[in-house]
Amino acid sequence: MPIVSRVRLLESPFVRWAIAVLYLATSLFLLIVVGDLPKPDQIAVTITCVIGFFVVPIALKGYVNSAPEEY
Repeated sequence: MPIVSRVRLLESPFVRWAIAVLYLATSLFLLIVVGDLPKPDQIAVTITCVIGFFVVPIALKGYVNSAPEEY
């Protein structure tokens, strides 16, 4: 599969939001559950991860828009 068609797969909002949900779940699991952080740090990490949850789909959409067109 050419790289361009893989990038075009990200045009689907469902795919972008699925990646964002995977990012959020993995980040929170690794940083809070496995990381064994104190309560104030858990709150800060949770807020940061939630912000990242909304940034990831926007960044992926921008990446798709900047990708070269298929030949």
